[in-house]
Amino acid sequence: MIKLEDHLHGAGPKRILSLDGGGIRGVLTLGFLERLEDMLAKENNDPDFRLCDYFDLIGGTSTGSIIATGLAIGMKASEIKHKYFELGSKIFGHKTGFFQYLFKGVKYDNKPLELALKSYFGDIQLGDKEKIRTGLCIFSKRAETFSTWAIHNHPEGKFYEQNKSWPLWQVVMASAAAPTYFLPMFMKDSSGEQGAFIDGGISMVNNPSFRLFLLASLNSYPFRWKLGKRNMLLVSLGTGNSDNKSSFETYQKNNLMEWAAKMPDFFMYDANLANQMIMQILGDSPTSITIDSEMGNLRDDLFLGFHALTYLRYNVTFGKDEMESLGVKLSPQQLETIGEMDNPKNLTTLSEIGEKAGQHYIQEEHFKGFMQVHTEPTHGEYFVSGSQYDLPFESYTKKDIPIGACRIDNDFEIMTMEGLMKAKKGDYLIKGVKGEYYACDAEVFKETYAKTKE
Repeated sequence: MIKLEDHLHGAGPKRILSLDGGGIRGVLTLGFLERLEDMLAKENNDPDFRLCDYFDLIGGTSTGSIIATGLAIGMKASEIKHKYFELGSKIFGHKTGFFQYLFKGVKYDNKPLELALKSYFGDIQLGDKEKIRTGLCIFSKRAETFSTWAIHNHPEGKFYEQNKSWPLWQVVMASAAAPTYFLPMFMKDSSGEQGAFIDGGISMVNNPSFRLFLLASLNSYPFRWKLGKRNMLLVSLGTGNSDNKSSFETYQKNNLMEWAAKMPDFFMYDANLANQMIMQILGDSPTSITIDSEMGNLRDDLFLGFHALTYLRYNVTFGKDEMESLGVKLSPQQLETIGEMDNPKNLTTLSEIGEKAGQHYIQEEHFKGFMQVHTEPTHGEYFVSGSQYDLPFESYTKKDIPIGACRIDNDFEIMTMEGLMKAKKGDYLIKGVKGEYYACDAEVFKETYAKTKE
């Protein structure tokens, strides 16, 4: 079994899975995941294949956080789907009374969801390095500070020590506590500070793909994985989009309450599209979509001048044409209600859509170069830079190898065969004997190299 530390520190390429929020529509995402699981299991000749062995980081928001956490502890997509069917009607089946909704502002009691999450994840804590088998990131919004939190399990993270004892069920509850649906989740860190956490979808990370890319690549975070379309794969799965097309006459007649009801849809649609746009200009995307009629699909635009990753996005729109193309027959009434986030009557239909969309859209050629699961290290020991080891080190001197060097007076970046290297002002650009370029820290350069005599 591949360990957490192998996912975080092992050799690349690195694979990231991003899961959208969307309430009960998460069962559609699970159809995509079943297809992905089956495809990779066959490729790796492993009938007991688990996505936690393939992906090095799995992240999700709201319902996506439930699925992400289940996958990260080794559950199969089919197991998680079974639980959605089992508990969907219990969580969303009974609304609170009118007066409780009026005074507390929530449609549903938190207790059924809380009990379900406790039964799934038990006493597993965020810092459990054995039971959480890969990188995990859960997105939530801290209401009183308006800040979006990326709560992850990397042991070198800035807030890991103070958050590592949080129970997983509690962190997931914090991500899924959608305002007007559930009460906020109140959590304390090890310092005793308490925060009110609500659904991470009330932010720009209902589709968390871009934030997961930043988490994996920025120096501010501990992952710091190499960029490059062969070095990083990010797979992003949606929960379905409503078909928002309507006539202008519809909006001529809207009253205040109807406008208010539409606002969340407007925000979520734009947030999702913004993430899609950013990821398509950063990466090589075989699944790219048309952003709008002027921008197109952005395949000819490279924001960084190179492909920072391979990016795959799979989703559906609940429109008549697309549903028919998938072989799913929906009545006009079903098309109106299939996008509801809290309607357990839609579970069977959403499951069918996810399964058929997975078979139709997820193609093996999209994963070229990324099909094989990481193998366990063949060595019996694991070393981390910066650590001390009681080993019989002997002294050696490097052989003289001529290089070219130039001090650069600005921050700079170099695209190497292994990915993007970043360097600061005053560091040296090195040209090797084979014409390769790399960076060297200024202090290290002064201690290591001496200028040759002409």
